[in-house]
Amino acid sequence: MKLSQVFTAAVAGTAFALLGACSSEDVRTTANPGASPAASSNVLSSESLAQAMGGSETPLGLGCGWIAASDPDKANIAFPDSEAKYWVAAAPVSPQTRLRIDGRYPDARYFSYNAYDAALRPTDAVADFELTPSDKGREGNPFARKGAKPGGAYTAYLEYGASPVQNPDVQRKPNTFYTGEIGFGPLNIPNALAVFIYRVYVSNTGEFFDGGVGLPTLTLETADGSRELGTLPNCAEPLLPSAGGATPPLGLNELLLGLDYPNQLALPFPTATNPPNTLKFFSLGDTAFRIAGNVTGQDTSMLGGRVDSGSGGFLSNVHNAYTSTGFARRYGSLAMVRAKAPTYRGQAGVEFGQEQLRYWSLCGNEFATQRFTDCAADFQVPLDDQGFFTVVISDPADRPANATAENGFLWLPWGPYPDQLLLYRHMLHNPEFTEAIQNVEKGDALADVMKDFAPVGIYCDPNVFTQSNRSGEVFALCEQDQNTNQ
Repeated sequence: MKLSQVFTAAVAGTAFALLGACSSEDVRTTANPGASPAASSNVLSSESLAQAMGGSETPLGLGCGWIAASDPDKANIAFPDSEAKYWVAAAPVSPQTRLRIDGRYPDARYFSYNAYDAALRPTDAVADFELTPSDKGREGNPFARKGAKPGGAYTAYLEYGASPVQNPDVQRKPNTFYTGEIGFGPLNIPNALAVFIYRVYVSNTGEFFDGGVGLPTLTLETADGSRELGTLPNCAEPLLPSAGGATPPLGLNELLLGLDYPNQLALPFPTATNPPNTLKFFSLGDTAFRIAGNVTGQDTSMLGGRVDSGSGGFLSNVHNAYTSTGFARRYGSLAMVRAKAPTYRGQAGVEFGQEQLRYWSLCGNEFATQRFTDCAADFQVPLDDQGFFTVVISDPADRPANATAENGFLWLPWGPYPDQLLLYRHMLHNPEFTEAIQNVEKGDALADVMKDFAPVGIYCDPNVFTQSNRSGEVFALCEQDQNTNQ
């Protein structure tokens, strides 16, 4: 079987398995083909498809090396973020081969590559600031050097084998991330068909949320880089799930958000407690043990700590750390979360490289479907005069009249679900920011590490909420009322 046939079969099987797992974000309508890196003439595709393409970019994403892109209108699961977009690819990398990724620095807040195992857990990653430019005539990497312009070229590599994260004895090569190994108890199996994701956050330009530089070009080559085995066809947008951006929006998200859930059907839901509990996400297994504890009323945290279930899951990003606060309607129809806001890159008055986080966000989600109802990125969140954010979650019909941005509130719709899971993301923390979510270890109390930056969740009586217009005072009144009536 030819190399092209092997790759096509592997990608086809992976694409349908991963389509729903693409999570994000922003739907655009036209491409920026001129900005994509030039493709090689040695294309991995059938002859008939190559003839039909007539160029380096494929129509409707057919045969594209990128097999799927995130699209909240058609594939809103895996706890996405509305200010990010993801592109998925799969590479059959072996000890004799590697994947070369030729791209350009996007005009965006952040980008990265993450590789995953079969359980959708990250095995390794490389972040934007770690990628040395290949275009020596420009100003450098704009994510590492203040004042450098986007658009310069870089080359990254995906190599076969254990990652330095999994095996400290592995020396990371420049601009390289690794397929990693899949752990099955004491066994570690090489991850030969590596699924990896290219992410761009807060794009400042580019009609497909690509930061104005198009998608990177993927080339399979020998492990030492001496010979190219084939360059995959590029595209402005992959075939899945929107036929290269050609299919019209479904409008499902807007329809769901327009629905009010009947509070009379406030069903028990195991992800929520009363009072609400905010926890750091460590792994799929750890989450399962915590939910089991909510159901049984037993403390299962010690058992979860003894079982090695890897780290991450749900296609999580290794450069992010997350907390979640679960709510259920049976405990109240008005939920709140409050914490001190970290500084972020690009924030007024914050010097480049001195920010506490590269990015942070708040997203309301439904646990079972992993859909997001709405999100707010750092620059979209109103803060009070103490630098705190206060999130209010309710149905539109239950939203208090004073829950406005002018009063220091971020309002998010609950959605037509019995539960709500508020995810709080911290991305690429400054080592001096000791209160980052990344510094919370298993067994730590969130408030002990994060202090004022730790999210606190409560339920609020609507009658108490309207007693003040100042977000900090409202939260204090609601918290006092909850503690009194608990």
